[in-house]
Amino acid sequence: MTDRPAFQFTSADVSLAYDHLLVPRLFEPWAELLLDLAAPRRGEWLLDVATGPGTVARAAAARLGAEGRVVGTDVSPQMLGLARAKPAPPDAAAIEYIESPAAPLAVPDGAFDRVTCQQGLQFFPDRAAALLEMRRALRPGGVLAVAVWAAIEQCPIYAALHAALRATVPAALADELLAPWSLGDAAALGASVRDAGFRAPEIDTRSLPLVFELGVDQAAGALAATPLHPRLSSLPLERRAALTEAVRARLSALRDGDGAVRAPMTCHIALARRG
Repeated sequence: MTDRPAFQFTSADVSLAYDHLLVPRLFEPWAELLLDLAAPRRGEWLLDVATGPGTVARAAAARLGAEGRVVGTDVSPQMLGLARAKPAPPDAAAIEYIESPAAPLAVPDGAFDRVTCQQGLQFFPDRAAALLEMRRALRPGGVLAVAVWAAIEQCPIYAALHAALRATVPAALADELLAPWSLGDAAALGASVRDAGFRAPEIDTRSLPLVFELGVDQAAGALAATPLHPRLSSLPLERRAALTEAVRARLSALRDGDGAVRAPMTCHIALARRG
């Protein structure tokens, strides 16, 4: 089965919004934490599945040093274009970006010391096949590190955005925003990793703050960084106005004393070794 997620970044504008707004505020801090737990060593080879604009891949390359190697795979040409356009970190491992689904992965057997996947597994149509492919890519004893969001209620900014959508747009469209939170059960994540043949997976649940320092309008822009945006933009004017009002009302409840919108994001990180 070719593993192509439904929640895809096919719009250049959406991909740019994601890269400019969410990568520095959300995905870069989580990439560093994921790598802290995966603990790659200098000179190792690392595969990053669902690499997007290369956030984890670039952070890993800096840790692995010039003698290491990083491969990043993704199904989105738009995201890979952003990744390839970024300058290489100094004294970093070479990064190769490959357009590939998670199953089958276009990488050789047993080539990597570490495999990472930040916020990708929940989107794959065949998660079991994707995990088997990640195991295949690892050397014996190699480390898997997979991060998925916990329940959306533990990520209040996005819970507020979803509530605003449910109040103003068709339910089926609103609920597409739930895709990133569709594997929010820690036990289910651990069972999936175990069933793929990894040894004694551990689940580490962490929270980090997400801060939109410029306030409600900036936080509302997070919807423009999702694949829902083109369809939201095509809604009738009065529906869009109602959505804007609902988003502002719900996000305003999350403002701090300086006017920034601030709330935790909670994530489950599965760590395991290939037997």
